[in-house]
Amino acid sequence: MMLASTIWQRELIEFAQRRRALVIKLAFPLLVAIPLVLSGAPPIYAAMGITMLAAIIGALGAAAVLSRERQSGLTLRYRTLPVNPGRLLIERLGTSAAIDFMQLTPVLLLIALRHPSQFAWWPALMLGTAAVLLIGNLLGALASTLSNSPGEVMLYVVVPLLPLLYLSGVFTTLDQPALLLISRLLPFGYLHEAVLGTLGGQPNLLPWETLLGAFGFLVGAAGLTGRLGRRVLETD
Repeated sequence: MMLASTIWQRELIEFAQRRRALVIKLAFPLLVAIPLVLSGAPPIYAAMGITMLAAIIGALGAAAVLSRERQSGLTLRYRTLPVNPGRLLIERLGTSAAIDFMQLTPVLLLIALRHPSQFAWWPALMLGTAAVLLIGNLLGALASTLSNSPGEVMLYVVVPLLPLLYLSGVFTTLDQPALLLISRLLPFGYLHEAVLGTLGGQPNLLPWETLLGAFGFLVGAAGLTGRLGRRVLETD
């Protein structure tokens, strides 16, 4: 059996060794996406469901795992490692987001195969998914510091996530200038636009605008994760 020498290796080995959980994690997003993509549902509803799926997978997964690690004392042992807390959290959440991306890869492939003519949106779709997953993991990590109860931690994730999705224009089109500006300052709207464009809908942004927005949030999320390393790992 391979022994892990780094945090990311430990996460990947643990993910690969749990075969049943691996199958469930890979199948669940696909089972949710198949009716949305193949049933002929309006693109706006399919995009809403897939964006919510990406946001929930990243946030709830990180919140549950980090909450259990905090209870078991594993987070406390992380403090003894000769690594900067920011770097450690980037490695920890980056690996978790990469695993989440693996879960959603079949969904992304399904969308691309269903609408091959919308290839201009594929880069924005991939970057938007990566950005939302990393930000969702960071949100879940912050929520895990607020309570020792996994149930409460889940609540702390869902309560802010739903209004953020609304303000991003995921649930309904935002026409008011103030709300439209707010939606541009949140990451979920860019993923929603990318999914909508890939599904052949009518997004409000161009592919390159969506790509730049997603890239900016991906870089910003990585930087913010590094800044919040001490806050997440050293909070009891």
